[in-house]
Amino acid sequence: MKKYRNFTDDFKQSLVLRINSGEITKAQAAREYDLAPSLITCWVKQVNEGTMRRHPSAREKQLEKELERYKKKVGELTMMNDLLKKIPEQLAQLRKSDGLIYTGQNTGQSKRDAMR
Repeated sequence: MKKYRNFTDDFKQSLVLRINSGEITKAQAAREYDLAPSLITCWVKQVNEGTMRRHPSAREKQLEKELERYKKKVGELTMMNDLLKKIPEQLAQLRKSDGLIYTGQNTGQSKRDAMR
């Protein structure tokens, strides 16, 4: 089974820079690095058009996942903090009220009781 080689974006860009500057030709680069000329042509086109996709490394992917996990945790903690800040306000409101819940049915009774 053939093992595929991976080249970094920096390598590709530096090779294309050398080709564009005239330091080496595509054919010389193909022989020197044992690459297919069509691959080099593809790299030149991508670099010149600015369409070369940057592939993140495994470490970068791991750090992105870790960052997302931390963002989620910060969001949860912010929500909890906001709720905890509201507790004293709610307690103060409960202390001010008499603790009874008035509905449409029992308000009539309370008016009658007050008239007696």
